[in-house]
Amino acid sequence: MKRLLLLAALLGACTGGGHGRGVAGGGTGPKAAKQDPVKPAAMREFEAAMRALRLGGPDATETARGRLKHALEIDSQIWEAWTDLGVIAYTDGDDDAAIDAFNKALAIHAGHVTTLLARAEAHRRAGHKKDARTDYEAALKAAEEDDPNRSTAAARLASLLRDAGDFDDAVEVIRDTVRQSGANAKIYTELGMIYIAQKRLDLAALVLAKALELDAKDPSVENALAILALRQGKAQEAFERFDAAVGLDATFADARFNKASVLLDAGDYTRAKVELAAIVEKKPDDYAAQVALGVAQRGLKDYPTAKATWERVIKEAPKKSGPRADALFDIALLQIDFMNDAAGGRAALERYLQEAPSGHAKRQAADDKRKELGK
Repeated sequence: MKRLLLLAALLGACTGGGHGRGVAGGGTGPKAAKQDPVKPAAMREFEAAMRALRLGGPDATETARGRLKHALEIDSQIWEAWTDLGVIAYTDGDDDAAIDAFNKALAIHAGHVTTLLARAEAHRRAGHKKDARTDYEAALKAAEEDDPNRSTAAARLASLLRDAGDFDDAVEVIRDTVRQSGANAKIYTELGMIYIAQKRLDLAALVLAKALELDAKDPSVENALAILALRQGKAQEAFERFDAAVGLDATFADARFNKASVLLDAGDYTRAKVELAAIVEKKPDDYAAQVALGVAQRGLKDYPTAKATWERVIKEAPKKSGPRADALFDIALLQIDFMNDAAGGRAALERYLQEAPSGHAKRQAADDKRKELGK
């Protein structure tokens, strides 16, 4: 089903909790309650939406969105259409609309595992940590023991708890999953990341070695091992493992992005630019990489190019997305602190404050900068 491909793409785009920027999901979970047959006209609209997505093209998403909405106007009980609208809204960066659509899908098909995971990701990105945890836990409960989504839900829940510093709960989630469904590379990788966060590096090395034994071709394992190497002060090994992760999967940009982030932090803007440019070349819609590329360009004092890079993100990225908000803030900071354009920077700062999501991480810094300019 195209619906499942859409959900996998959604989950593949979500933040990976520090050891990668993505996970993937599949499966269906419990069967939907028996519904009346779908009205033929609604089914034609739904199938037309799926066909548009399958064929692709610059207008595919908007065509699909319109067709799905029309299908639901005819028959509001097509839960798959609500789910797909949620995925489209999530991809556009509109978490509130995504959550609303997933709510409607789950009201019709309660306990659908992949939709629960999708709603959890939307809640998580929107900063609704308690709601995200509830959905991860519900997905875990609903998934069959042999459902691959069970491991996905466990790993994502554990990473949420790890981000919050709830290490004991995170480890317990992992242990319960291993007891019920057995070990796999994804679970051991997340356990390794928990141990890294706890600074228990010997244990991290042990479980990540087990993850590597279970799946030597999983790039997220090499990525986690690279992060471990960084914590151990082994920069060269870390870079080699980041490269190995990219070598295993050329589309796995997380490792290259992480490597570039380390280079940015170290002030090595030239090498960071090379890594980030490679990501953007292969994936022009990786707006987080474009924002970071602008940082590298700014570090190299190529201010006009950095500004142009961020302006492109502002123009092309989803309006409520984090990378677009980052670009809005970075342009304001560039003009104020680097280009001596206080007036332009002030206007850019006001635009950021008007358009950035309310929970964006740079809001406090923007407020502080506005107060500073007001003096």
